[in-house]
Amino acid sequence: MEDEYVMIDLDDVLRHIDIPSDAPYTLSGLDTLNPVLTIDDKIKLVGEYIETIGTCLAFSDKCENQTPQKKTVAKLHKILKFRLAPLDSEDGVTKTTTL
Repeated sequence: MEDEYVMIDLDDVLRHIDIPSDAPYTLSGLDTLNPVLTIDDKIKLVGEYIETIGTCLAFSDKCENQTPQKKTVAKLHKILKFRLAPLDSEDGVTKTTTL
């Protein structure tokens, strides 16, 4: 079985909230249509897969002999775009979040 890489897109979310770079997270349901990303047990995001047009390439930056080098790490065919999930209150009623 070949590995499959997915790019995670948080651009829409980061316009509304600040996520610390060291915040713990859990990514679940990658094999479903709408994976869930939970950050710091406080922020719940719902994802949706978007097919790329063509192939996206992921690179890593390395320095060899003090010369920057880019190396292709993976080819991506899907983008996992996240949005804020509605909050559930104590009584189970779904609330909408206004930012």
